[in-house]
Amino acid sequence: MTSNILLLLHPTTVTDEQLVINIKNEIKITRSNFSLDQHIINRITQGDIILNNNYYDEIIYINPNDDKEIPASLIQLLHDLLTFDGCLKGDLSKNQDLDFLMTGFMINDGKWTKQDLSKEKTTVLQRKKGVERKISPFKKLNDSEYTFNKSPSTESDDYTSKRLNYFSDNSSDESDDSDYIAEDALIKDFKSENIIKLNTEKCSKKRRKACKDCTCGLKELEEQEENNQRTLQDSLLAKMAMSANNEAELIEQKMKSRIQFRESELSEIDFTIEGKTGGCGSCALGDAFRCDGCPYLGLPPFKPGEVITLDGIGEDI
Repeated sequence: MTSNILLLLHPTTVTDEQLVINIKNEIKITRSNFSLDQHIINRITQGDIILNNNYYDEIIYINPNDDKEIPASLIQLLHDLLTFDGCLKGDLSKNQDLDFLMTGFMINDGKWTKQDLSKEKTTVLQRKKGVERKISPFKKLNDSEYTFNKSPSTESDDYTSKRLNYFSDNSSDESDDSDYIAEDALIKDFKSENIIKLNTEKCSKKRRKACKDCTCGLKELEEQEENNQRTLQDSLLAKMAMSANNEAELIEQKMKSRIQFRESELSEIDFTIEGKTGGCGSCALGDAFRCDGCPYLGLPPFKPGEVITLDGIGEDI
């Protein structure tokens, strides 16, 4: 029977023609009847070449580089290309054993083999039946030596036998045999399509700093970022200073608009003295007869001649 062999080459093997020739010669020596296909792995992963699934009996991967790690998607693709009991070997990373096992490969004679999961059978584990407990081999007492007064029984013999049968091991084991549930029945409604596979992204590495004699332009890029950051900070400080200046001007305007009395206006006013009257001459009559700037606004009417002082109400006004 002809065995189909797929030879996958890493792109770097193209530069070493002798390596590929040696591998082909080794395949010819160790195998008698085979069909060999040779492809570069990039063309398969990019979709330029589409191969038949479940076709190849053996896949040999050649990668002369130090980094032999391959992505999980490629492992799944190689698994699909192999037939059942087909093997995958070559330059594979030993740190990806878990990825191969999760894909469906099994290790067999140092090679990764595709297993036929349809042949697997499930077996139901039966519980071990209980063994009847034997009575302890105690020595039987001699009735002639010991006598006991048996108390009158209040329970019937039928009720006592029912209680003993309830706690018997044999009865419980026989009833449990009919309660076994097959393991496949528990997962028959489970859909594997609902499994969500989480792909973790690698964290970005920290960027290197420019060296002392930088000529690649990294130093100019860092200086430009610093200038942009400094400009942004200066603009924020300017806005804060302008806001504080505007608030100070508003406070100053409020202070200027505050009513302040001269010393002559806060002195005692005697309306009995000629010439000591308000500007309108009606301050003593009340707020209804006082002008807008009258210092007596808010005070009750008073008679001419009363001494009125404004020292105590200066702050309230």
